[in-house]
Amino acid sequence: MEFTPEMLAIPSTLKDKPYNDLQIGTFIGFGVTYFVATLFLVFRYMQAFKITKKVELDLAILTISWVLALVYFITMYQLMAFGWARHVAELVPIDFVHFNKGLLPNTLTYLITPAVTKMAMCAVLYRISPSRTYRFIVIAIAVAIFIYTLVLTSITGGPCNPLKTGTTKCLENVALSQAVLNIASDLAVIAVPIPTIHKIQTSLKQKILVGALLCLGSGVVVCSIVRLPQVLALDTSPGSTVDITYEEGVLGVWSIIEVNLGIVCGCGMRLKQLIQRYWPKLGMGSWGSSAKRSQVTHDTSGMRTGEFGNGDGHVHGTKQDGKYQLHSIQKGNKDETFVTVEDGGSTDSILR
Repeated sequence: MEFTPEMLAIPSTLKDKPYNDLQIGTFIGFGVTYFVATLFLVFRYMQAFKITKKVELDLAILTISWVLALVYFITMYQLMAFGWARHVAELVPIDFVHFNKGLLPNTLTYLITPAVTKMAMCAVLYRISPSRTYRFIVIAIAVAIFIYTLVLTSITGGPCNPLKTGTTKCLENVALSQAVLNIASDLAVIAVPIPTIHKIQTSLKQKILVGALLCLGSGVVVCSIVRLPQVLALDTSPGSTVDITYEEGVLGVWSIIEVNLGIVCGCGMRLKQLIQRYWPKLGMGSWGSSAKRSQVTHDTSGMRTGEFGNGDGHVHGTKQDGKYQLHSIQKGNKDETFVTVEDGGSTDSILR
C-alpha cells in the first residue's frame, strides 16, 4: 500500500479515542491467562526450591517462554495506538505506516514463543522412557519444531517483512502455515507418550492420571484449532471486504490465550510432587493410590532392595549406581520381566 506525502500528512486521531470493546477484551484476556500462567510458574519454582532442590531444564525454558509472552503482549499494546483491533475505517495512512513497523516484532515474537514452550514439553517427554526409539522420536519432534520456526521467522523477517510493499498475502501464508504446523506439533506431543503410558504396570486409574498429566502439556491444541478459522479469515485478496486490522485483533486475543495456556500446560506436566505434598486428598499422594507403600531395606552391600505391593502381586527391585532395575512382577503363577530403567528417567520420577 503506497501513500502520497499529502496523504501521510493527515494526522492520526486514534490517540484521542477510548479503547474499544475488543481492545478491552484483549487486556482482560491477557491479564487473566498471564496471571494463571504466572501462578503455575510460581508453583513450579516452589517445587524446585522446596522439594526437588533443583531448577530443571524444562523450567528454565518455560521461564523464557513466560518472558516472551509478556513481550508479545507489549508489542500488541503498542500496535493498539496505530489501529490494532480497530476498524480500518478509523485509520488514516500514517496509522498504516506505523502499524506495519510494529507488526514485525509482534509477529516474530508470536512465532517464537509457542516453539519455546514446546521445547520445554519435549524436555519432559524425553525423560519418561529410556527407549532409544522413543527418545529419537522426541528429538525428531523437537528438531522439526525448531526447523519450521526458524524457517517461518526467517521468511517473516526477509521476503515477507511487513515494512516492504505488497507482503500482506505473504504474511497471511506464514500465519496459516504456522497455525497448521502448531496443531500438528501439538498432536505429536500428545501422541508420543501414549505407548509408554500403556505399558505402565499399574491400575487403570493411575494410567489415566499419568496420561492426563502428560497430555496436559498439549492441551493448548484446542486453542490452536479454534484460532485456525481466524487465520483463514484474514483474506486480503483484491475485492475482499475483510476488516483486516479488526480481524487481526480478534486473532490476537486467541494468540494470547494460546501462548499463556501453553505455559500453564508446560508447568502442569511436572506438578505431581507439589500436589502430592500439599493436596494429598486429591488422590495423588503416591504413584498408585491403590498400591501399598514401598517397604525398603538395605543389605550389607549397600544396595537398596525394595518390595512394592500393587494389590495383585509384588514388584521386586534393586537400586544401585543411580539405576533402578525392576526384575519381575509376581502375579499369581505368572512372572513378567522388566528392563533396567535409569533412576530419574522413569515415568513416575519425571512427573514430579
